[in-house]
Amino acid sequence: MVLHCTGLSSRQSLFNSPSRGLHRPTHRCHINRAHIQTRALFGKGGDGKGGGNPFGNMANLMENVKKAQQLVQVEAAKVQEELSRAEFDGYSDDETVRVVMSGNQEPKSVDITTAAYEGNDAEALSGLVTEAMRDAHTKSVAGMKERMSKLASGLGLGGQGLPGM
Repeated sequence: MVLHCTGLSSRQSLFNSPSRGLHRPTHRCHINRAHIQTRALFGKGGDGKGGGNPFGNMANLMENVKKAQQLVQVEAAKVQEELSRAEFDGYSDDETVRVVMSGNQEPKSVDITTAAYEGNDAEALSGLVTEAMRDAHTKSVAGMKERMSKLASGLGLGGQGLPGM
């Protein structure tokens, strides 16, 4: 935009008098609208050069985010399937009780030897089963964390610094 004013000295401003009091200007100004250029915030301006998206190609970015989400979902489903088929054995301290647990921490089976029945009462046998269950659970959780860490590093997410991994 070009503003042309006539009748102003170099020391006068448009609205202030030399005494700093405000007054209505007696000078004539007009705007040469031929020089006004429109620029769009998004897309090209009137001259074909201006504007543009200040955020880059957001549509492309959002499409890439969607693709990454789909990839993570597919890979996570594969890992969950692998973990459901994986089995972790846990034993009591004297190895007379064995508990098998999946990688998803689902109990699969409990094996109790005859030695565990013969040498223990019901309370002691329950303690042996609990020991084996804790051992299997600990191993299952460790296996799950390891597999999820591998998934995260395979997707470029690090894996080492992830919380809870």
